[in-house]
Amino acid sequence: MANAQTQIVHVSRSLEALFFIGGKVMKMKTVVLCLLITLSASVCNAKNVVHQIEDSMPVDKWAHLGLGYIINDQLKRHTHLTPLERVLVVSGVAYAKEKWADEKFDSGDLAVTVAGSLFCEIKF
Repeated sequence: MANAQTQIVHVSRSLEALFFIGGKVMKMKTVVLCLLITLSASVCNAKNVVHQIEDSMPVDKWAHLGLGYIINDQLKRHTHLTPLERVLVVSGVAYAKEKWADEKFDSGDLAVTVAGSLFCEIKF
């Protein structure tokens, strides 16, 4: 019993040290963390616009978006192509796939693949 009480005291002192030794900086980090947790509740809400967009897009379109991004990213890492050339390469690959690999040409898949490629070019 005494050992458990000692551990509880040790943990509480550690938490106290974590939040109060850093002074104002640590208190500000704690406040920011609490705000982020509070604000993330609205993001997790099912009525969120982002969730509505995600639910309205079929899985196939998300796959095309991701592959456009990945192909552009790999071209960026391993070639000396310009951003325009990379987007054109991804567009050509997507067009060829839709034209010859699929039974029916889907311009929506082509557009989403190119959008993924363009998304890779955005600087955050």
